[in-house]
Amino acid sequence: MESCRRCGRKLCETHMRALPPAPDGLSADALGQFELAIRTGGPQCEPCRAEVGSHALAQAISAPRAPLPEHWLDRAIALNGDQTRSDAEKLEDADLPASLTPTDVAKEFLRRIQNAPQERVPITPPKMMRTPEFVEGWSVDCRRTQYTTAGGTRYPLPCLISTEGELLGPALEEGDRHGQTWWIVLDADVDLPRLVSGVAQLLLLSVFTPPSTPGF
Repeated sequence: MESCRRCGRKLCETHMRALPPAPDGLSADALGQFELAIRTGGPQCEPCRAEVGSHALAQAISAPRAPLPEHWLDRAIALNGDQTRSDAEKLEDADLPASLTPTDVAKEFLRRIQNAPQERVPITPPKMMRTPEFVEGWSVDCRRTQYTTAGGTRYPLPCLISTEGELLGPALEEGDRHGQTWWIVLDADVDLPRLVSGVAQLLLLSVFTPPSTPGF
């Protein structure tokens, strides 16, 4: 029978493999260091592994964070790939201007995006002998209102930043379903931090997509 190399406690096969759970709300770096610490060092009991993991966490949490740019959208882009901050730290360090509006975010996104939109949505209801009008844009997850799918799952209503800088989305209709026609989304229905984070992701992904060439 093996013994814990830290406290000397006798360990059966089951207890020798027992691992302490990771705390919630860790950064990717902190979680990685915790997982590494509790899995290395030879045979150990769970309390000793937890102690080693706590020491690793203390070091990770006290480590300096990566510096961030000044502009709110550049900060969001940097935070999108930041491994040193937890989700709570990212939300706090986003430090969005108090005067920032969804329209401001859409305008800044359009100023920076180099790729043509890949999606289009109907902005008028279909009528007999007449197809609906469509607008093009980029989908972004940012709405507060949710709808229920046919399978009973709830999701946020979709949203699209149009090429004109408008935030469009379907309304919630009877039966908790989303409609087919897309309208202007009210600012109150927009989760601003999620909108900024979603725009940052779109800009990051656009780096890997070649810009469209006019006429092709």
